[in-house]
Amino acid sequence: MAKATPLPRAGDEIQAAKARRPPSWREVFAGKRGRLTAGLLILEALFAIEALMAIAILPAIRADLGGLPLYGWALAASSFGAFGAIPVGGRAVDRFGPRRPLAVLLAMFAGGLVLAALAPSMLIVAAGRFLQGIAAGGLYAVSLGAVAKTYPDRLRPRVLALLASMWILPGLFGPPLGAAITTAFGWRWAFAAPMPVLVVAAVLVLPALPGSGSSDGPRLPLRWPLQLTLGAGLFLGGLTHPTLASFALCPAGIALGLPALARIVPTGTFRARPGIPAAAASAFLLSAAFFAVDGFVPLMLTSVRGMSVAGASVVVASATVAWSAGSWWQSRRADTWSTASLVAAGATLVAIGTLVVAGGLLYLPVVTTYIGWTVAGVGMGVAFPTIPLAVMGATATGDEAGELSSSLLMDTLGVAMGAGLGGASVALADAAGASLRAGLAGAFLVGLLCSVLLLPIARRLPRRPQDKAPPGAPQQAGP
Repeated sequence: MAKATPLPRAGDEIQAAKARRPPSWREVFAGKRGRLTAGLLILEALFAIEALMAIAILPAIRADLGGLPLYGWALAASSFGAFGAIPVGGRAVDRFGPRRPLAVLLAMFAGGLVLAALAPSMLIVAAGRFLQGIAAGGLYAVSLGAVAKTYPDRLRPRVLALLASMWILPGLFGPPLGAAITTAFGWRWAFAAPMPVLVVAAVLVLPALPGSGSSDGPRLPLRWPLQLTLGAGLFLGGLTHPTLASFALCPAGIALGLPALARIVPTGTFRARPGIPAAAASAFLLSAAFFAVDGFVPLMLTSVRGMSVAGASVVVASATVAWSAGSWWQSRRADTWSTASLVAAGATLVAIGTLVVAGGLLYLPVVTTYIGWTVAGVGMGVAFPTIPLAVMGATATGDEAGELSSSLLMDTLGVAMGAGLGGASVALADAAGASLRAGLAGAFLVGLLCSVLLLPIARRLPRRPQDKAPPGAPQQAGP
């Protein structure tokens, strides 16, 4: 006689329900981990405030030092510095542990602040911003590498949601704070003000980090990050001023940058091969989709719809808050939704938001623009943290930061390329004598195409054991 299958006990069901429940926020701040969490959050907020304050005070710097031809480079220098630093920082974490690279990068960031604060010319300001960008890019990789190496899987979504929330207050108060410091004490003090906070963050974070890594971790020759930085600079520089001479820089930048990028990112990234390569491609498309539109929504509201700068700035703030809200929701669903479903849902919301924003070019009520870009912000909050979480779960122990840095690099490139292509569309329309509406429509089309391209690639993301493969999805590549 066959034995009856034992029925599940009530206690087992209760334990299973608890396991499926999202972890409490209190766990993220418990014990030694709490110091690390607090320090990482302070660093994230500090970098956000510094980046936004620098944008606000640059007009005052230009008025004091001159150097108008270098104004754009002072804005973009930090991004160029980050391109090369992200892959180097990620691999350094795997080789040496996060503590030593973080200490070096914090000192470098402080040096960039001091250089900019003491700058006698706009060229030296740009050099200081470049040094800050190198440090910020490396710290981006080191911080998320520390999350991958220090926090268990179930807490990582909560940590990433908290990091996203650190951009809310800086997004609202960073530029006014920079303007207030400049008015009261001078622009140089806006670069000096973050120094004490930097010291506090270092005291909290460094003792809580592992001090050793893998001695046989992957090495990356500095040639490739430097070549990528130069290639990206040439390409984006060629997009800035639409002339035959400047456009010649674009193919030169591609010829330099693409081979270097191929040496840095996982093999198969350009084809979005299933697994970590698809995650890197997804990070690029997601950021390009959002930032090809984000910077141009206020321009549309002020120059096409006749709104004030203050009124137009609300749309950026609402998207920032919505991004954090989306990250909070994602942190509660990360254990029950597949990575493919979360990224596809986020990309769909970004596409819908872009279409609604584009309706503002056709004289739809202005309120629809605010609603649409808030929806897009929620989509970014859902999809953006899901991609690094998928990479963290798919990498071998000891290689987390190096693999993660590829997705972070592609994310940063997506921000720059999306904004650059959107700006090129506006500049081309102006040079051709077309209306601003036509240029903005081109920028919005770039964002829409990137979000639509992301939808099929999301099915190729690394899957966790609890994820079910979508019907028709390609099989997961082996290690």
